[in-house]
Amino acid sequence: MKNLKLLSKIAMAGAFLLLTTHLFAQGTSTQELTMGIPQVMLINAVDGSGNVAAVSLQLTTTTAGDAINGGTATSYAQVSSIIATGQTRNITASVTGVPSGTTLDVLGVTPSSGNGDGSFGSSAGSVTLGTTAVNVFTGIGSCYTGTAAGDGYELDWTWNAGAAGTYSSIVATGGATATVTLTITAGS
Repeated sequence: MKNLKLLSKIAMAGAFLLLTTHLFAQGTSTQELTMGIPQVMLINAVDGSGNVAAVSLQLTTTTAGDAINGGTATSYAQVSSIIATGQTRNITASVTGVPSGTTLDVLGVTPSSGNGDGSFGSSAGSVTLGTTAVNVFTGIGSCYTGTAAGDGYELDWTWNAGAAGTYSSIVATGGATATVTLTITAGS
């Protein structure tokens, strides 16, 4: 009987020890997180002050015998781009509403400073715009340009009298609106 009591006490102590070991034992667990970054293609056209506003161009001359000229202005295309592996993007431009007998050119300047970072690609140089989209910038990777005044892809606009032989089709216009469409597209 004495042995039975002793055996009973040992069994209870063992059970208590086993129970407290499991109550106070530390364990680890892992958690898998599914993380994704979607492709991003965002573009916003702003004036030199960083505001979404119209850019004014005016052709004129003050010298008798000279052709009209001088329609220049600068604006910016602010961009956020995240690409897939091996892909690039382009920024294209097209225009509608350019007054008859005149041309609109744009010289793109790739960001080199400011509040952005990433792979900005390169400029296609000066291009004449028409109703068919043309590349202004190519080879854009993952980047952002910033949103402050002067941030972004610089767009230097030049509005001129058209090619020789079209000058006779120019007529005075007061406040004609041309619409430039900037598009960020998949490149290669």
